[in-house]
Formats: sequence, C-alpha cells, structure tokens
Amino acid sequence: MVKKTSLFAAVAVGAAAYFVTKKVFDKHQDEIREKVNEATNDSREAALRYYQYARDYFGDEEGLQGTFEDLKQKVVDKANDLKKGENFDQALSSLKEATAELKKQFKQEKEDLSETTTDFFEGADEQEDEIVIDGRSAFGEAKEAAEFEKEHPTETFYPREK
Repeated sequence: MVKKTSLFAAVAVGAAAYFVTKKVFDKHQDEIREKVNEATNDSREAALRYYQYARDYFGDEEGLQGTFEDLKQKVVDKANDLKKGENFDQALSSLKEATAELKKQFKQEKEDLSETTTDFFEGADEQEDEIVIDGRSAFGEAKEAAEFEKEHPTETFYPREK
C-alpha cells in the first residue's frame, strides 16, 4: 500500500510541477528570453574587453593568433625578459644590502640591550625598594571630587522649571 501511495504522490507532484512550470514559462517567456539575450551580450562584451587587454599587453597588433602554446611561450618570454632586466637585479641587490644592514642593526641593538639589562640587574641588590604614597592618589582625588560636589551641587539649566 505504501509503495502505491508513494508512486502516486511522486507522479502527482511531477505532473503538478510540469504544469506550473509550463504555465509560468508561457507567461514570462518574453522576459526570460530577454534576460538570456542580455546575459549573452554582456558576456560577449566582457570577452571582447579581455581580448583587447591581452592584445594590448602582449603588443600583438594582428591579434592573438595561434595556439595556447604560442600564448604560453609569449608569457614565458616576457617573464624571462623581466628577470634578466637591470631593474630586477638592482632591486634584488638593494634588498640584499638593506637586509644585511638591518640584521647588523638588530644585532647591535640586542648587544646594547643585553649590556644595559646586565648593568641594571647588577645594581638591583644595592637599591632599596621604597613605596611612596602621596596624598593625591586615586582615592584622594575621588574623595576631593565628592567633597566638591557636595559644596557645589549640579545646576540644571534645561528644561526650566516654572
């Protein structure tokens, strides 16, 4: 009984879905066709823009003709040209010099800091620990503010009472 009921329910749901889809598609067929055409045109425009960008980048006036291997070879050649260029070598050597100088500076700062901390801890036994509490501590300031408030109550300017 359960198998017949579930088979009947599946057929009924399928038929209902078909008729609803058919009815909605008939009503909105023009809108759907317009949106599909619009999406197709947008994708064509995007493809043409990217084609133009690629052609401008690689400097190919006749267009990007050839296979994927030709395009791949152009990219590899461009990367090798950049790698062999003087600017790349100068930037790399400048980076290496700056890194070496920074390492020296860090090492010097570390040595200076270790000398300073050693001097500080050597004299720590001779120093006396003194705790100084002045009358202007946080509690003293709070007490003074409370006393001031008692003497000078808050005045309300707005809204005026009549």
